[in-house]
Amino acid sequence: MDVKSKPDLNTIKAVIDAITSSEKRLGSEGRVLVRYSGTQPQCRVMVEAPSMETAQIECQYMADVIKNVIG
Repeated sequence: MDVKSKPDLNTIKAVIDAITSSEKRLGSEGRVLVRYSGTQPQCRVMVEAPSMETAQIECQYMADVIKNVIG
């Protein structure tokens, strides 16, 4: 998703909380990666989960949080 700026994601409490929540819900059955694009004003959210539906739900949750904070 497009972002207006690229502050350090590790300094944004809402983003940290969203990632932590998703990781807890996924447990050992998935993983989460959130990072900025190196060449575009975008933040990438990637989730591996046991099902496509779960991955989409977690991605949308994190995307909404990020959009509210820096989008």
